[in-house]
Amino acid sequence: MALKVPLEDRVEIEELMARYAWALDTGDFEGYAACFAEDGWLEHWPQGKCVGREGLKRATDALWYEKPNHYLGRQHRMSQVLMNPEGDNGVRIKCFWSILQHDVVTFENRVFGMGTWDTLAVKEADGEWRFKSVSVDLWINGQVPWKGEKRAWGAQDAAE
Repeated sequence: MALKVPLEDRVEIEELMARYAWALDTGDFEGYAACFAEDGWLEHWPQGKCVGREGLKRATDALWYEKPNHYLGRQHRMSQVLMNPEGDNGVRIKCFWSILQHDVVTFENRVFGMGTWDTLAVKEADGEWRFKSVSVDLWINGQVPWKGEKRAWGAQDAAE
């Protein structure tokens, strides 16, 4: 039987995920950075791997400010969250994510993007859970995870 994450830890990690999304979606850099270990990192396209506070600042500045009105009104949603113990004080988190977007210019609502998340949370010496790594996979160019048969894609080479 696989090891399970204790319920109290799972709830605390889900709270961390919620704080991460709220800070990210409201432009709260200090709240966002507080979700990460000091040497924690984010890997996100197109910014690449962004390590530590300076890297996180570079990533959020690019996301929030490079295109006017582009980021306002976003809601990051995580679903089908899987958690597995990793190492002595870590938990591997895998989930699907989607972004709902309210366009602040046209007032239209839409799904902006979808993908998967592969993250390592660690319980630090102060007893708080923080992200050691956050790897965001955007579903672009057909990069949808699939373990079933190729025929599900409907491609001509499905019979291979």
